[in-house]
Amino acid sequence: MKKLICIVAVMLFLSSASYVYAGTIGDPPGTPGKWYKGEEPIQKDGSKPPLVFVHGINSSSSTWSNRNDMAKQAVQNGYESAFIDLHPDQDMKKNGKLLAEKLKEIYDAFGRKLIVIGHSKGGIDTQSALVYFKAHPYVEKVITLGSPHNGTPLADLAYSKGGGWLAQILGQKSEALYSLQTGLMAAFRSETDQLEAFPNKYVTYSGSEWGTFGGALYLGGMYLKSFGTNDGAVTVNSTKLSYANNILTGKWDHYSIKNGTSMFPVFQHQLLANASSAENKPKEEQEPVSAELNTDVYVKGGESEKDKTEVFYVEEGTNGLSIQWLNERQETQPEIIAPNGDVLTNLKTSEASFPYEGAYSHHVKINKPVPGKWTIQSNSGKMAPYLLLVSFDSPLNEEIKEAASKSGGASTHSSGLIKRLSKSVETNYFKDAQKDHPVKTSSSSAIQLKKEGAYSVTVQYTGLTTSGTSAFNRTVIRTLYVDQHGTIHGDIPY
Repeated sequence: MKKLICIVAVMLFLSSASYVYAGTIGDPPGTPGKWYKGEEPIQKDGSKPPLVFVHGINSSSSTWSNRNDMAKQAVQNGYESAFIDLHPDQDMKKNGKLLAEKLKEIYDAFGRKLIVIGHSKGGIDTQSALVYFKAHPYVEKVITLGSPHNGTPLADLAYSKGGGWLAQILGQKSEALYSLQTGLMAAFRSETDQLEAFPNKYVTYSGSEWGTFGGALYLGGMYLKSFGTNDGAVTVNSTKLSYANNILTGKWDHYSIKNGTSMFPVFQHQLLANASSAENKPKEEQEPVSAELNTDVYVKGGESEKDKTEVFYVEEGTNGLSIQWLNERQETQPEIIAPNGDVLTNLKTSEASFPYEGAYSHHVKINKPVPGKWTIQSNSGKMAPYLLLVSFDSPLNEEIKEAASKSGGASTHSSGLIKRLSKSVETNYFKDAQKDHPVKTSSSSAIQLKKEGAYSVTVQYTGLTTSGTSAFNRTVIRTLYVDQHGTIHGDIPY
């Protein structure tokens, strides 16, 4: 009898394994191309479309079930579901090709059209599958959650001269991250939007929260805040498509926007809504993706010596500072010395997030900082890459932006609060996601964009206030892309 039970159990196991396609949700780290049927709802409703969940960058199908009840929410609400693993580190074209093949398989398995729900880059991979690899006949609708359809400046930062050293040593530079730079995504949008054969069937959601000081998404949120409202990884404007139903911006961050309890009740009414109905027409007009300069940060980074010292300047009238020093070692905290000699040593330390997973952020907020020259010293004990990010809450931010925009970053400029404004430009050319090549530029030269490819452009602004005694500095970083026709995509950062 026991033997018979064992045989039956094995047969049931093999049958089940075949049914769910050789795995269960949450198998880490995920095998690209594998997909899994979710748990069957108790009462299957053939009028409800099957849901396919697509993860984002550096992730896997487990993102929907590991400390997330999205998979459970689908079951409880009577939906059949599937969860797929794509390449966590590849661009949207490679993932799009793979996803298109699997969407056909999933469509055949369920026997009816699918609704795809993509988190972050998963939404871009899905559009690539539909547009370039002809998967649109299998899909009824696409819902994207915090997807950077127009790229993210955090990817620009990771490929900049200052921010690239640390991203490289952490192993974060990849085809996936490379593809999310704003210039490359501008090129992708230019090509893709004119080919889109699936209009008005995209629904987008975005988040406006990035947590509190020292939280997991604080670094990204602080850097992105001058680009607009954001979720700690992606700005709200970047999540929108001109032809999509840009439904809602809610109080989610980039992680919670994929949480089942938070989101399923929010988008559930869209699962059965007719794409041509009035309910599914855009409710939010898309604002143009901001081309304004983000003149509230100073960025410096590189491959550190054992003892590294950096300086930056704080102008009078600054209301507050947020200082972040990123490196590989939790125990290596920098020492911050104010112009009046005060020394700060007890910085808060937390694990860094996208795009610097694996690093540690040592940070402090300072109200009403003393004007003048500030010094940061770090003793890592070995050659180690680092990244310094200083965010300024200052009335000078807007004036620098206006002055730089009007003058094109001229070497001298005078305005209400600014006596002198100067700039220096550094450009790196990328043949691929891993190797950069410096392009010689002088402090006053225009950016030379001659070859097809990506160009990371860093502009360092320095100057004096009208008092003549207070210096300031800011950094603007952008990625531009030159296509095969010589067209420049992205915003020149001055």
